Order: sequence, then C-alpha cells, then structure tokens
Amino acid sequence: MDAVVLAAGKSTRMKTTKSKIFYDLCGKNIISHIIDTLKNSGFEKIVIVANKDNKEQLSCFGTVVVQEVQNGTAKACEIALDYIDSDFLVTTADTALVKAYTLQKAKDYFIEKSLECLLLVSTVDDPTGYGRIVKHENGFRIVEQKDASNDILTINLVSSGIFFLKKDFALKNLPNINNINAQNEYYLPDIVKFSKKCDFIEVDEDEILGINTQKEYSRARSIMQQRIIETHMENGVIFIDPKSAYIDLDVMIGSDTIIYPNVHIRKNTKIGKNCLIDTGSVIDSCVISDNVIVKPYSVLSSSVIEENCSIGPFSHLRPDNVIKKNVHIGNFVEVKKSILDENTKASHLSYIGDAIIGKNVNVGAGTITCNYDGYRKNQTIIGDNVFIGSDTQLVAPVKIGNDCLIAAGTTVTKDTPPFSLVLSRVPQQVKENWVISYRKRQEEK
Repeated sequence: MDAVVLAAGKSTRMKTTKSKIFYDLCGKNIISHIIDTLKNSGFEKIVIVANKDNKEQLSCFGTVVVQEVQNGTAKACEIALDYIDSDFLVTTADTALVKAYTLQKAKDYFIEKSLECLLLVSTVDDPTGYGRIVKHENGFRIVEQKDASNDILTINLVSSGIFFLKKDFALKNLPNINNINAQNEYYLPDIVKFSKKCDFIEVDEDEILGINTQKEYSRARSIMQQRIIETHMENGVIFIDPKSAYIDLDVMIGSDTIIYPNVHIRKNTKIGKNCLIDTGSVIDSCVISDNVIVKPYSVLSSSVIEENCSIGPFSHLRPDNVIKKNVHIGNFVEVKKSILDENTKASHLSYIGDAIIGKNVNVGAGTITCNYDGYRKNQTIIGDNVFIGSDTQLVAPVKIGNDCLIAAGTTVTKDTPPFSLVLSRVPQQVKENWVISYRKRQEEK
C-alpha cells in the first residue's frame, strides 16, 4: 500500500514565517515523524503534495508533487493519484503523533473488510476545528467546523484527516467532489458521500492531534515528551521530576541513571548505566559511558566521555572532546576540541582548547591554553604526570614533557623537557613600612 502526505498548506495560523512541518518536535521535524511512522508501518511509496515554496526541502522524504493552487485537500489528493500504484493512505503532514501500530491495525481492517474508504476518528473533549462525524441510517458524513450547525458543533466524535482509500474508488469519485461550502474548497472528507463500503475506526485522541497553532504545537511536544520519558522509565531510568525533563526521541539512556529536573538531552546522545545528570544540564550529541556524573548547569556538546568521569558544575564541553576514564572537569572549566587522558583533573576556572593532555595531569585554577594567534588555532600537548600551577598561560604551539612542574603564574612559550621545573616570575620585592610613609605623604597633600 502507498501513502499520500498532504503538505501544501501555508501554516498561516502558526503566525511565523517558517512552515510548521519543519518545526522541531523532540529531535525531529514534524513531517519526519509521520514519514518515519509510514515507513515503519510498511507503506512502500510515499507521495508528498507540496506547495512551490517547500518542494525542494521535501524532496528528501519521497516523491514530491506541487499543488499550485491551495484549493482543498481533495484536489491535493487528486494531484497525487498519477503517482500512486495501489490502494493508499492519505494523511496530513502534521499528524506527528499517530503510532505505527495504529496504522497497521487500520490497514489490516481496511483490507479484511474490503472497504472503499476507511477513516480514523476520535472522541475529543474539545472538538473545535475538527470535522464532525454525523451518523445517519446509511452510514455517516463529515461536516467541517465552518459548515456546521449549532447542533452539529456539539458532536465530539471527529475526523482525524487520515483516510484509507481504494485507488479505483478515489479515481472515480475525487473529481465529483464540489466546493459548495463556507471555504469554497474541495474537501477530501466529502468522498465518504460516494461510498457504500465506508467505515471508521476510533483511536486515541492524542494520535489525531493536528498542529495548526502554537498552542497545539506545545501540546504535541508535551504528549511526545511524555511518551519518550515513559519509555525510558520502563527501561529503568529514574526521573526525579518527569514533567520537567526534556529528552529527544533518539536519545538512549542506560538503566539506573538518574535524571534531575530541568535537564535537556538532545539529538542522538547516548548515556550509559548508573549515571547522574543533575539539574539544569544540557547535553547535545554526546556519548557518555557508565558511572558518569554531570553536575548542575553543565553544557556538553558533541563530546565523548568515558567511564567514571565527573563534569561540572557549570562546565562547558564544546564540540570534539574525548574525556577518558576517571577525569574530573570542575566548575567554570571550558574544554574545546581536546583529549584529556585518564585520571587528569581540571577542577576550576580554566580554558582548555585544541589540547592533548596526558594521564594524571593536574590543571590548576586559572590555567589557559592560548591557542589562537589571530589567524589559526594552535595545539598544546601536555605529557603524563604534569602539575600545572594556578594562573598559568600555555602559549601554543607548545609541548610540555612528562613529569614537569609548571609554577603558578608562569607563561610558557617554549617546549619543556621532561622532569623540568618551569617558572617565569618577576622577582618579588618587599619594602618594609612603605605603606606608613605613603599614607603620611597623602595626608600632607
């Protein structure tokens, strides 16, 4: 069976310049959700009806045809028929919450009953905006919001906009749909008038939610987020406050990991077992091994963190870092495009950029790798067992040999051999009783 995705709308009710189908919804844009669901449900060909503005962006999802005039869903579906090889499903591009299981179950029912038309419907608390299902002795009809009488507006059994159609039936009857209605549009739901073998299946309200306004977009995010978090909880992840955690769809988290409130874990991040991700942390596209602690308000991007590390609080891992086992990166430490080997620690107030740091290194407070000369980024290489004192500047490119001791306040501009003491300080001067004479001079003025 094939599928038609209606994506030619202009998203005017969203009140933004960006098409709603490209809004992010828990790590994937809205249209990606329905495309992936269709593929997972066994639909072999996907035809997307686009407008001229979004044709190019949609080409990666399937066969794209353009609806030059937005004059209704029936005309959009009719345009797609030339590209359909079989009976087919029709859905809107913003139906991101429908589940693959639901579509498979409906498809089986459609085939088993040899129907011409099958519609997914739901009973909703607030039917505003939906087409109402009006039952009668010969079946049912669908009445859109703007065409409904006051009595019909009280009906809360509504259309999802998801149809299964026999191809021959659609070819014959789509051209017969007229636009005599409040919006002067050709409504796809009117096709049920022409069928003697039409039925509907009732599904969960959440699955049919369309995303036409910012309010509906927010609700869809909440529903999707709840599903994601419940799945992780079923797999042994502990959420201190599930309602305040934000986890993208493709994130993987191991059992016994604890997620504290206001944590954001994005894109294809993978987190191991028995980790702790504390309050306010943001983790994007990282691979984190077992037994890692991320302390509050740390930001981690595109980095690899091995076992038993501690990051934060208030740490910033910019992209392309490899943090090896038992490393500690402390508060207000920024690391970028660097490798920190096992048992190394940078406990506070440091910048490490474009560096390779060996094992068992102590990076003192206020240490800076001066990696940028105004034209290019230069590398700092630090050997094993190095002790770097506080307020040290390492002017790259520079290499520090194994087992060196860099004295506090030193500016390192040259490579240093192993086991060296490195210091560069102005000699200290002590002038006894200088303050007394200084104050006396000031008073005399």
